[in-house]
Amino acid sequence: MFFFVVIVAFVVISSNLISSNIIISGMKILFIGDYYYSMFSKPLLFDYIPEVNGQEQNQANEGGKGEERQKGEGKDVVDYKNDNENNNKKYVILIFDRGYETTFTTAKPILDKYGFKATMFIACGNIEGGKGMSWNQIRELYDEGHDIQAHGSEHIRLTYLKSSEEIESIVSEGKECLEEKGFSPTVFQAPYNKGGDDPEIVDGIAKHFDFAFTGHSELMFLNCDGWENYGYSKKNYEGTTDCNPYSSDGTLTPTNKYAIKEWSHDREHDKIYESKYLGEDPHGKKVSKAVLEKFIEVVNSQTKFNKDGKINAIPIIGYHKIDTGKDYYTSPELFEQEMEYLHDNGFKVITLGDLGYDENQQHFYIKM
Repeated sequence: MFFFVVIVAFVVISSNLISSNIIISGMKILFIGDYYYSMFSKPLLFDYIPEVNGQEQNQANEGGKGEERQKGEGKDVVDYKNDNENNNKKYVILIFDRGYETTFTTAKPILDKYGFKATMFIACGNIEGGKGMSWNQIRELYDEGHDIQAHGSEHIRLTYLKSSEEIESIVSEGKECLEEKGFSPTVFQAPYNKGGDDPEIVDGIAKHFDFAFTGHSELMFLNCDGWENYGYSKKNYEGTTDCNPYSSDGTLTPTNKYAIKEWSHDREHDKIYESKYLGEDPHGKKVSKAVLEKFIEVVNSQTKFNKDGKINAIPIIGYHKIDTGKDYYTSPELFEQEMEYLHDNGFKVITLGDLGYDENQQHFYIKM
């Protein structure tokens, strides 16, 4: 046995000596090297789980507000680590858009494996239309504890519609179709997450739903106060100290209970591929490794803001198809690596149904 371990280490050791957390057949070890090959349950399958070194991040992100310090979302969140001390402070919400069949056939078995539940936003026009789940599959997800919410009667960008009546139709009928099937949606996700800066759209959503998604950010602050109180993402949080949709002068706030922010896995995958790996296999080792690293950065970025047991920020990770049919989809292999990472590092995976809202203080909180 001793000689076998030595031989394996010799074969896989990298010249770039970086400390990495590695899982072999369910057992974590600390190893020196960039990569390893799983020699047991997944022969010759490339796996990579980085241990993030906060000192490699840009120190300019420390020190509260001031100028927008980095280009790109969330770059001002850099000091994170994956230790047991912080595990009980890490939450993640997983959401799936549109109701693709792969949510049931591919994502669900992986979620089941790790005991995770997710929120599914259903665009009713996509169901039983060739690419979507069946209503029986959606019912099974619901019965097993997954959260079913609304994505409109059709997946149409609300900002393209010309009248309030058209907006009303997409929003209200998206709720009604789910209610007819026995569900009770309270959260609406605007198609393409657009419309949160349009009072007509926000008011139309508010007639039928308690909350809505209409934007993107690596972290959602439960008080909607990311910039004012934490110096995080001026673009998404400037001027907001609670989640009231309207400021004192009557203008819409950038983040509020009708403009919840998610981190789009598809958008980040596409960005990484287009900017660094164009021409490579979009679901190959290089791209998947880079996307996994970014995923790990995002889910750990909350630790800078969640102190002394108080949860102020949480990443909401948005997926579409778990498939390889398009460049920006998430491959089943990458999705499983991400879920394995959350499981093995003690993250609490919850649904939107686990969020409460304090109407007096105008902020979200975790019920659990």
